[in-house]
Amino acid sequence: MSKQDIPYEDLIIVKLSSKHDLAGFRCSDDDLDEFIQFDALTQRDDLLNQTYICKYQEKIIAFFTVSADSVKINKKDKKRIGVNYPSFPAIKIGRLAVHEDYKCRNVGSTLIMYVIGLALKLGEEVGVRFISVDAYRGIEKFYEKNFFVELAECEDKHVAMYTDLEIWLPSVRY
Repeated sequence: MSKQDIPYEDLIIVKLSSKHDLAGFRCSDDDLDEFIQFDALTQRDDLLNQTYICKYQEKIIAFFTVSADSVKINKKDKKRIGVNYPSFPAIKIGRLAVHEDYKCRNVGSTLIMYVIGLALKLGEEVGVRFISVDAYRGIEKFYEKNFFVELAECEDKHVAMYTDLEIWLPSVRY
């Protein structure tokens, strides 16, 4: 029996607060589990990022963090967009995890769409062109499926990737 996608309208996405009980969150990655349980609120208080949680039927099933970033894109993409800046304003997805019981139900992709919406809304007030992520090796296909491309070769356990917000804008702008 395959797992069914959870519809977007059944998910509640809110900023993390000290009132949320995170003790039962498990995503099969100790680093991400420890982050959400012990570091997320401290990093928020230090103004390093903002963590959002995703609830389904009153249970926390996922989370992600966002922060400001800048990216240096390849020459081909600079030529395509017609702008030759040394770096571009971006929003970074710092951490993204889905509870092990809710994987393969489209929750992660839904959270990426939510971040794209946040970035587009922020872009109405300040300049932001890209969304970046340092994806764990082995997870790149998930981000590629969500229209991210590799930014640069990395020699550590991450792959730097980005998506251009231009592809998410309506074709007619006012």
